[in-house]
Amino acid sequence: MHENSSRFGLNKSGGDFYQLGASWILSNEQFLKEVKPISFLKLRASYGTTGNAEIGDYPSLGLYAIDASASYGGLPGARPDQKGNPDLTWEKQKTANIGLDIGFWNRIDLTVDLYDKRSNALLFKVPLPSTDGYGYIFQNVGALKNRGLEFSINTKNFTGEFQWETNFNMAFNRNTILGLTEGKDAINPGGSQPKAVGRDIYDWKMPIWAGVDPNNGDPLWEKVITDADGVNHIAVTNTYAQATRQYTGTSASPKFTGGFTNTFSYKGISLSAFFNFVYGNEVYNNSRAYFDNDGLYESYNAMVLKSGWSRWEKVGDVATHPKPVLGGNHDSNQQSSRYLEDGSYIRLRNITLGYQIPTSWLSKIKISSARIFVSGDNLWTGTKFSGIDPEVVLAPDDNDPNVVPGSSSFRYPISKKILFGVNISL
Repeated sequence: MHENSSRFGLNKSGGDFYQLGASWILSNEQFLKEVKPISFLKLRASYGTTGNAEIGDYPSLGLYAIDASASYGGLPGARPDQKGNPDLTWEKQKTANIGLDIGFWNRIDLTVDLYDKRSNALLFKVPLPSTDGYGYIFQNVGALKNRGLEFSINTKNFTGEFQWETNFNMAFNRNTILGLTEGKDAINPGGSQPKAVGRDIYDWKMPIWAGVDPNNGDPLWEKVITDADGVNHIAVTNTYAQATRQYTGTSASPKFTGGFTNTFSYKGISLSAFFNFVYGNEVYNNSRAYFDNDGLYESYNAMVLKSGWSRWEKVGDVATHPKPVLGGNHDSNQQSSRYLEDGSYIRLRNITLGYQIPTSWLSKIKISSARIFVSGDNLWTGTKFSGIDPEVVLAPDDNDPNVVPGSSSFRYPISKKILFGVNISL
């Protein structure tokens, strides 16, 4: 299949893609029909290519912006804003998948998928040096590998007059950058998430927080010192400019995600509850740089310290937070692993209680069915994260290029909703 997209450059707007797949329902075979516990068994395999064009509109074009900075003599003007790339083309993905669907006793259904996805010609907004005159250019920059396991299990726990059904799913994914264009080892090496060969695409790199000096309440960061033999040693410094940017050993990518739903029903009454969860990701809590700033912004409200956190007050204190100093304490609120927090959470996404009105009650008013319900969304979240909301997006923000994927900044938390309603069919 050949596809073209106007989002890409005139030189390479087209791409060719294909899909192959096969499946085998083993439970139809004679040798499995006698295995009574297995009610269904199917093997699946597929291989194919797809194209990704999710990079916004006009990324290949040279664009101008009209704003106040381009005014002249009090009149509006235009300035170069985006550098064009006529060779920008599809991000191509080759995916191999092996799957299994199996059912037991017509009550338990399990689906398992293993996949290996290789992405080439990755679409990326590449930062440019200030001398270039542009902030960035959209390019196809390299190759990425994603490997993972996904599974879901659905069980019918009770099937009589009282019914209870459970669905549970989890997904594990690991990504590794395999290569970058032009022989580069990293793109945006000075950023907090440089794209480097052999690394997770969302690995964090920044000065590593070393705590608080118990003698004077100064902030401390790690400083790597290389001796004459080329061996690195870790020291500490209270001068931010001397701190060494390092990989923190953490990533904004979660170790796994998932969700589960329980549905109960009895004589027309139904209750369902859906939870989802994320585990093992580190979120950069950017709002703490303002509200946990150790005195730099005296006009800002200061956040209440979490349980287990403490502020340095006197010599000998082993504290998590430096001494507050009007005007700031040695740049203590600058970007560092101090503001990286465990972003794991579990959230009650939805809970719904409903009642199906008996048809015998409705026949006289010519209504075939009616259901009344009350539903609540996002009513509870369990997390250790100190910010407003641990749920973050692992994607660049086209409206704000300064927002780092996997970071939490100033935004309203996800809203809680309660809804009363009636569903009627005539």
